[in-house]
Amino acid sequence: MQHIKVEIDYSPLLMKLEERKLSGYKLADYGIPHKTTYNIKQGKIITLETLAKFAYILDCSISDLVILQYTVQDEE
Repeated sequence: MQHIKVEIDYSPLLMKLEERKLSGYKLADYGIPHKTTYNIKQGKIITLETLAKFAYILDCSISDLVILQYTVQDEE
């Protein structure tokens, strides 16, 4: 059996937000709480629905917003 660890890098999302000058206050107008922006900056997990909202707001794909890194270990 294998154990898969996934690390999520939100730096592409943060760069796009910065490029478009979208602050937490502006994102709140789209229904995205300030806490979500904080969680992204802390590297915490957010929902797929929230990522879809960011993709809509930024007019891009979800895959443009995150980098996934996998570590696979065999369990004995």
